[in-house]
Amino acid sequence: MSSQDDAREKAQKTLFGVKDYSSTGRGNTYTPDGKLFIGDKPYTIEFKSKPQTKGDVSTARGFKPSKAKEWKDQTDVFVFSEFEGKDFNGNFIEHYALTYDDLHPIIEEKVIRPFNEVRPPRKNSDGYYGMKEFERNVLPLLEEEDFSSADIKRIAHTMEVGTSLNDPKFRWKEIQKRGTQIHTPEDLRDFCLKNHLSA
Repeated sequence: MSSQDDAREKAQKTLFGVKDYSSTGRGNTYTPDGKLFIGDKPYTIEFKSKPQTKGDVSTARGFKPSKAKEWKDQTDVFVFSEFEGKDFNGNFIEHYALTYDDLHPIIEEKVIRPFNEVRPPRKNSDGYYGMKEFERNVLPLLEEEDFSSADIKRIAHTMEVGTSLNDPKFRWKEIQKRGTQIHTPEDLRDFCLKNHLSA
């Protein structure tokens, strides 16, 4: 994480009274950014932010259905924030809280469908095979040609990595449309309780 990303995330945590999820920092496996305690129950929080000058918010590298499942299984609330100007100066403009169910239509459009289905050619791309298309059209041919199971596994892994999306952007207008605007730690706590999130 860049130092500016880290500064934004720390500022979001401070603003909403969220503790670090882990004291050991980030590893190779996904963990949410923080925990919000309501009584003795922890609610897991993922933070994203964007500058006022951009209409989209960054998400994650190597985004594919398995990462979407990690988000669904491990994160109770997603907090998206817009900050003032281009470079973070400590001032936020607005914040939205969403559950995974709120985000699902965006994830389906931006991640799951492009990963699984063919993406047609564009002026800067010859197009991409989707994983479902690969499994339907190519995998049977590999099996017929007596490729070893190890080779098929490697080829499928290559396809999966190549088909994963590199930081797909979510439109801020969609976040505003599907999210609940929050301003204070109390708003975030109310959002958790109102949505009966399991902790």
